[in-house]
Amino acid sequence: MRSRERACTILIVEDQALIALNLEDVVRSIGGCAVGHAARLSEALTLIETTSWDAALLDIKLAGGEMAYPAADRLRAKGIPFAFLTAWDGCIDERYPDVPVLRKPFSEADLERCLRMLIYEMPHRTGEGEAA
Repeated sequence: MRSRERACTILIVEDQALIALNLEDVVRSIGGCAVGHAARLSEALTLIETTSWDAALLDIKLAGGEMAYPAADRLRAKGIPFAFLTAWDGCIDERYPDVPVLRKPFSEADLERCLRMLIYEMPHRTGEGEAA
């Protein structure tokens, strides 16, 4: 049985509103329903702790010089797959060699492929009431 063939919940951590709206549109186009958006690290951490997510998209460098790595740490600890989205040309923290990275600007097709990989192919945590 393919239990992931349902509407997915995606957290978007992106400080630029137009990019966030575009990301939401693509998520919805592939069947995502609950899309959460955070522009600041504190908002992202609150959403991670208070809502259940199937996957997340994280801009690495947020406004005010905030880095999204603490959110990535919490997602990893909860077993939630995520990808980094970035225009930043710095090195990505070496703790995340296995995390997909989409370099901005990227196409909608690239984003869709990344989302499908996160939702359908990456190992997920086992939720309550699901068989392991």
